[in-house]
Amino acid sequence: MPLRASLPEPARHPSEPIDLAALSTKIGAEATRHDAAGSFPTEGFAVLAETGLLSGPLLSSERMEDLLYLLAAVGRGDLNVGRIFEGHVNALQLIALFGSKAQQNRYQAEARRGCIFGVWNTDAPGKPLAIEDGALVGAKNFASGVDGLSHAIVTVEEAEGRQMLIVPVDDRPVDRSWWRPLGMKASGSHVVDFSGVEVAPDWFLGRPGDYVRQPWFSAGAIRFAAVQLGGAHAVLDAAQAHLTRTGRADNPYQAHRLGEMALAVEGGYGWISRAAEAWRRGCLGGASEVEQEQATATANAMRIAIEKLAMEVLATAERAVGAAGLMQPHPLERLDRDLRTYLRQPNPDGALAAVGEALADGRFVLGRPSREIVGC
Repeated sequence: MPLRASLPEPARHPSEPIDLAALSTKIGAEATRHDAAGSFPTEGFAVLAETGLLSGPLLSSERMEDLLYLLAAVGRGDLNVGRIFEGHVNALQLIALFGSKAQQNRYQAEARRGCIFGVWNTDAPGKPLAIEDGALVGAKNFASGVDGLSHAIVTVEEAEGRQMLIVPVDDRPVDRSWWRPLGMKASGSHVVDFSGVEVAPDWFLGRPGDYVRQPWFSAGAIRFAAVQLGGAHAVLDAAQAHLTRTGRADNPYQAHRLGEMALAVEGGYGWISRAAEAWRRGCLGGASEVEQEQATATANAMRIAIEKLAMEVLATAERAVGAAGLMQPHPLERLDRDLRTYLRQPNPDGALAAVGEALADGRFVLGRPSREIVGC
């Protein structure tokens, strides 16, 4: 059942700055317990609600750089919260981009009341979601956060393209036997069956094909890449804490490893401003075709760069901590499983090939050649 009734009212004034490091700590306070139980991370979302981060301008496309830093901070606290929260943000941005004014007003108001949204696109094998005689038939898997969501944007294949629907998820049959992953257990990405649900006219979001419309479909990868970056930062945190606690942080070889991880993570944060700039130029309206293609190419580059640096941080942290870090209840054990699982996003080879193709034909340019420098 949705948890909106138990979420607190915002206690932070919108003008107050957010301490992202403190936010990460609060979000991750119960992560180990929810990992063991495979339960929805209620406390993490209570922190987001109390901080006023389930709705508002910060979650909009216009604030992408700030939003990416926020997503990284949430991922640093708990990747499970980060995965579900990124879906919530994605849903609100899709509604803002393709929804009617009535839909925008309604769902923004529900978000302010503590409702959490998701985006479920993947069909269950052999049971693709469809509309037959005005009712839904079929199921979605990888339905992240089902135990805490009020609504999900789901997709059905129509003759003209993939159509989005905003569907309430209360009391739908959930198959929990399928989701048995290495990590990300608390994301609860189960199978949800929608068969028999009558489709209301105001559930339709946008037109067929809007869900995969470029550049937004591919460029949106910068959101989950930011969450992954936060997960890599958390792995570094755990390794550093272990070496400090055991008195080995000043060992020259361990210091070398800490330095390697620090450079990798800081390099990841450098992608945030570049990706946000490409999003601003290519995704906010009035963009040229070239600017839209540049936004997509930059997003592909960021997601692959974050994946590579995260894998490097994982390997280095494992060497630094040793076998102790792969055994419960060491913090690195859960962080390692969660990050390795969450890094497995669709079509990484295609994304990397697209970067090379964009570089070859000039759609992806290294450095910042268009940066304006004044005062020369």
